Parts: sequence; C-alpha cells; structure tokens
Amino acid sequence: MGKIISVCNQKGGVGKTTTCVNLSAALGMLEHKVLVIDTDPQANASVAFGFSSIKLNNPALQFMDITSVITNNIIKTNCPNVDLLPFCEDVNFFKRTPEISKFKKALESIRNLYDYIIIDCVPFLKTENIDILMSSDSTIIPVQCDYYALEGLHKVLKTIRFVQKKLHHNLHIEGLLLTMFDKRLNMSKDIVNYMRSYFGELVFEAIIHRSSKITQAPSYGQSVLEYDISSGGAKDYLQLANEIIAKKSIIKNADEDVEIPKEKESVFNDRELSKTSGSEAKNNFLFEKMLKNVKVDIKKTTPSFLKKFDALLNLNKSDVEKIMGPCHKNHYGNVWIYKINKTAIFRKRYVYIYFKNDVVSHYAKKWFSSKML
Repeated sequence: MGKIISVCNQKGGVGKTTTCVNLSAALGMLEHKVLVIDTDPQANASVAFGFSSIKLNNPALQFMDITSVITNNIIKTNCPNVDLLPFCEDVNFFKRTPEISKFKKALESIRNLYDYIIIDCVPFLKTENIDILMSSDSTIIPVQCDYYALEGLHKVLKTIRFVQKKLHHNLHIEGLLLTMFDKRLNMSKDIVNYMRSYFGELVFEAIIHRSSKITQAPSYGQSVLEYDISSGGAKDYLQLANEIIAKKSIIKNADEDVEIPKEKESVFNDRELSKTSGSEAKNNFLFEKMLKNVKVDIKKTTPSFLKKFDALLNLNKSDVEKIMGPCHKNHYGNVWIYKINKTAIFRKRYVYIYFKNDVVSHYAKKWFSSKML
C-alpha cells in the first residue's frame, strides 16, 4: 500500500514545492513509483515538471466521481517513475460530503498504484490543507535556515495536533526538513543546532543547502536531479529520499507536546540565539532595537554606540535593510549610505556600509559639512 505524504508549512518561501518536486524525483530515481499532486493555485509544482495547470471546462465534473477525474488527468513526467496530477482550476477536490472527504476517498482508491503519493500544499492553512492532512499518513514540514525560521511553525504544529486529536489519529510527522542552509552564515548553523536540540530525532539528518542548481532547474521544467545529478542539491535530496525509505516515520501522538511555546518562536526573530559565536554574536535584540532608532534618537549617538555597527559584518543586503531600513543613498552597487545625525547644523555624520558578494565586508563613519550636501 502506498504512503501518502503532504508537504506543509503555513509560511511561504520555505521550500515546500521545491521539496515536493525534488524529493519525488529522488524517490523515482531510487525505483519507487511516485505520484505528485499539485493543490496550489500557483501551480508551481506543475511548472517545475514542465507543465501548467489544467482547465477542464466542464461544470459537470463537480458532480462526477473525483477518482475518475484524478485518474484521467494524471500525466507521466520526464522523471523516472514519477507521475503528476497538475492543479485543476475548475475542479474542487475538497468539497466535502457530511460523511467523508471526497479527496481522501479518491486517494484511498489509487494509493495501491504508487509507493508514495506526495502532496504539495498551499502556503497557508486553509480548509483544503485540513482535508489534505486528514488524507495523509504523514507530513513533512520544511523549515528555512534563515531569520524568522520559526515564524508560523508553531501554528502548523498546532494544526497537526488538532487534526491528530479530532480528525485523524494516525497522522504523524514524517520530519522537520531544514532547507536553504548556508554554511557561510553562523545563523544557519545556530538554527540547525537549535532545531536538533529542541526537536531531536524529529529533524531529518538530511539538510538542503542553498544551491543555484536548485533555483535554476524549474526554469527548464526539470528537477535538480535531471538538471545536474552531480550537484550538491541533487545529493541532498537523494539523501533525504534514502532517509525516508530507510527509517520508519516518527509517530507523535496527540497527547505529546509538539507545540513550540511562543517565547521559543521568537528566539531567532529577536536575534537572541547567537550569544557567543561568530561575527553575528553581537547582533542581538537590543542592538536591533538601537539600530531602528538611529534616525530619530540622535542625542544618544555616541562613539561607543557606533561600534555596534560591527554586528552588521557578514550580513546580507536583505538582512541589513530589515535592521537599518531604506538607506539614505544607494550607489546601486556595493556601497550603502545611512545618515545617523540629522540635527547637527554644520556637520552631519554618515555610515558607509560596503558589500562584497552581497555580504557586508566593512563599514566606515564619515563627517560631512552641511554646505557640501
């Protein structure tokens, strides 16, 4: 009997569709028959396989057997052993009857045809995702190794716990998958260490690294394994596939606490995790709060405070903008300028932030006469 796995997280941009597509391709390459179901209206999973969403243009389909609609619209992909059900624009698979979910009933009727059925969920918790979780044996939750890593994670865990208690007692968590890991950043390493210490064996051993090959592959309508089998991204997803095949999923009963306390959720958002490691160690919540006041709290601007800009070193442009806000002047290159003294009559102080490969390499503080500006 095939195993039904949903890939779900409330937060967008964490790698749900990428995981769905490349994990399926890896399982297929390892000689397991796989069906990918695209439930996201954006149809990104369909596009990643070189197809688009389909419009059947038949209102009567809403009243037909959903199983027939699914089986008649499954497409063979170029990935070995991988089939796809593209997103169907005009068919509501999730219209429930009082007795049972039509979607669940349809999956039960075809699950024997596949070893794995992988479902790409929408990036927010709608009633469709509740139906998908009810129809799944397990779920994979991608977690991005970046700032705001735990944003929304406690909500999806609460939803899973609710489904376990009220709707589907046998649903369990396949694992938490760490994605977009950047070995150059201490924050990525800190997130991995925290997730492993807090969630233990619930976190997959496989980690998906940031990879240009993973990003480029969908534009060619291919998985990363088709695009470049020798790439690091392909190896990461093959490791994940082998891990899923080799081990039994970890069952979390409804009585077990898989919920992140709210104070834990903010541990990365408030930048309080890195206390002693690397160049990001100084980038804590108090520093962020002070930086946000740079443009308005001029009287407190002192030389000792200016040393706090050391914490910007090794951050990328998007993170600098989150902390500092829009810069006073952008040279459209690798130098950003921020005004930090607005009230001086004759002289104004500026901070020049220099980037190398989109990462802060150094900064400089300069005085300018108001007559020159």
